[in-house]
Amino acid sequence: MITLYQFSTSPFAEKVRRALNYKGLDFEIREVGRAKVAQGDYGHVSPTGKFPAIQDGDTAVWDSTDILYHLEAAHGGPSLIPAVARDAALAHAIEEWADESLYFYEMTMRLTWEHNLDAALDEFARTLPAVPKPQLKTLIVEATTQLTRAQGVGRKPRDQVVADVERHFDALDALLDGRSWLVGNALSIADLAVVAQVNALRYAEEAQAALARTNQVSGWIDRVDEAAPK
Repeated sequence: MITLYQFSTSPFAEKVRRALNYKGLDFEIREVGRAKVAQGDYGHVSPTGKFPAIQDGDTAVWDSTDILYHLEAAHGGPSLIPAVARDAALAHAIEEWADESLYFYEMTMRLTWEHNLDAALDEFARTLPAVPKPQLKTLIVEATTQLTRAQGVGRKPRDQVVADVERHFDALDALLDGRSWLVGNALSIADLAVVAQVNALRYAEEAQAALARTNQVSGWIDRVDEAAPK
């Protein structure tokens, strides 16, 4: 039995859950106590304090990408990595785009723009029940703003962030034109990484409007949901 340690609010945890479900693997979920991470309570599975992490027998793996490659190497089921080398390289590049670019847009729009954070606040409150919601909202905005400003997206004017996301969604729509999956003829790590970030972005009303302009993305989300439930 695989144990998944997660923050339920994390798109990277969604990415891993979908991979586990796609491969048909048995797993249990343990929600990480945010306040306990700094105390070292989860050091046995994630010495860096990064989550999601899994315990698979005697093996602990943290970082969502490393987890997916571990599942591919250690378990059967449908493959997450395209067999053709060029397709595998493209899937890797698209996964990195999702994890390292789309991620900062979803954090900026979902967690630092207060009108969007309101839609996600209850989910975060369940992971920190001792913190009053007004205080929690302030903590999330301040911490995420510091992170996204350091990365760069958080320093952009809001209209520029929205324009960027529109271009990202237009690019995603073009990648899906005439095909069912982002790479090759089957679901891959690219689809799992991107759909998780898109779902996080959908908390933002501005991203919802951008998504509504696309022609292919909603149908692709439905296909991923069917093949790899979250």
